Amino acid sequence: MNFVHPDDREFVKKSVLDALSRKKPYSSDYRIVLRDGSQRFVHSEAEVVFDHAGNPIKMHGTIQDITERKQIEEILRRRTDFEKTVAAISKRFVTLSDFDTAVSASLADAGRLCKAGRVCLFQFRDNDKITVNTHEWCDMGVTAEIQHLQNIPSTAFPWLMANLKTRDVIHIDDVSQMTSEASSEKAELERKSVKSTLIIPLLIKKILVGFIGFSNIKTTSQWSGEDIAMLQIVAEIIGNAIERKQSEELIKNMAYHDSLTQLPNRNLFQTHLQMAMAHTRRNKTVVAVMLLDIDDFKTINDSLGHQTGDLLLKVVAGRLIKCVREGDTVARMGGDEFMIILPDLVQPQDAALVAQKILAILDQPFQIEKYEFHTTVSIGISLFPLNANDQESLIKQADIAMYLSKKKGKNTYHFYSPDIVYT
Repeated sequence: MNFVHPDDREFVKKSVLDALSRKKPYSSDYRIVLRDGSQRFVHSEAEVVFDHAGNPIKMHGTIQDITERKQIEEILRRRTDFEKTVAAISKRFVTLSDFDTAVSASLADAGRLCKAGRVCLFQFRDNDKITVNTHEWCDMGVTAEIQHLQNIPSTAFPWLMANLKTRDVIHIDDVSQMTSEASSEKAELERKSVKSTLIIPLLIKKILVGFIGFSNIKTTSQWSGEDIAMLQIVAEIIGNAIERKQSEELIKNMAYHDSLTQLPNRNLFQTHLQMAMAHTRRNKTVVAVMLLDIDDFKTINDSLGHQTGDLLLKVVAGRLIKCVREGDTVARMGGDEFMIILPDLVQPQDAALVAQKILAILDQPFQIEKYEFHTTVSIGISLFPLNANDQESLIKQADIAMYLSKKKGKNTYHFYSPDIVYT
């Protein structure tokens, strides 16, 4: 039994004892270890010879080397498993509406396929300056690391980034043997108890957008060329899914945001206003609707050009955002007209404070390209439910109040009042 692989000895022993007890021929497949340490698969068949008293006296049979057959069977089994995994991943991205769940489940499938301990999806942000671990799967007993791998400067791992730019797979059989050039990467992998890792670039339309790391935690290991090819296909499927997700988000963003300033457009403004009004009805607070119009914007456009006018609109949008709370809405309605929703106000005067803040910040000079100039805004404010109970009336009333501000000399604000004469 000494030549039998330690992990198979109990199985072989049980098979032999079973043959003896049943007085039946013995047949079994198991591994043996040769003197040079190499392993082979063998098929053993034997027949037990008994004496007249029924006692076993000898066993004779054959041992056949079936290593090549086992290797072929393993290749076929892994190919079958891979095909099932690819089919499951592809179907998941079509049928599941929750993108993050689909990605996490797909990483789990890929991890089990290649017997990895941890699989991580990293994506680049801010023109590749930041690396973020967006999704992670860990085998049972392996510690999650995703919380420690957020917003990492890509410059922290220069060796990794340089190799990823070649678009080639990075195969590290033994982390402890990594060169001094990869000292930062080696330290990070050892911190995560990684013994070996396979890093596959994540490409969208041939552009590097991140990578997927397959790590072994317990022991070092090597991935075959076939394993790497299979995991590259999995990475390609995930990359295609990310691309579709980004396209969907872009289309959605275009439908609900202004293309110039990236502020919510009229459609999203109306949705937010409806939600704010419903919330106010329940909490008995006040919603202020502000309409802002840049004073003399046509003169700026005509004298300095539409490009300068567009840049001014973007700067104004940025300043307006600084004047409101996180839950407020700043929207561009078109042209030089902006609207703001201020929900959950305790008293109407709170809206006046915001208007004063806006007038002050927009009164500061604008530096647009080579031009420095001043501009102002006129603001009209209507209140829900004090002035009106529907969106259309609130917007119209804010418009009336804004024109009163224009009439009163611009660079000011007015609340709507039924006494305003609108001409």
